[in-house]
Amino acid sequence: MDQTVVVVPVAKEDKRKHRRAKISRSLLVRPADPQYKKEVTTTVNVSRDGLYFVTPAKHYYIGMRLSVTLGYEPLDSCASASLGKVVRIDRLEDGRFGIAVQILLR
Repeated sequence: MDQTVVVVPVAKEDKRKHRRAKISRSLLVRPADPQYKKEVTTTVNVSRDGLYFVTPAKHYYIGMRLSVTLGYEPLDSCASASLGKVVRIDRLEDGRFGIAVQILLR
């Protein structure tokens, strides 16, 4: 199944419900669909109900369901994942993508 990347221009008006904190933490991202690879990346910012990370991967799309583990460490058996969905994709100047994720369930 071929997915098309939808790139949404950055909104001029900030519609966020909660403030963002510029926190750089390791993050394990696992798409719900097993045809897409998981990746370990780093957050750019986080809030109470969302997070934002940058990736070179082109397979993310609006509405995509993800399992995200913030503060990921490979050998940490106590780490817990949250369920999220992609709500915005920004095309960055360096060719990578900024992915905004809304946390749906902790």
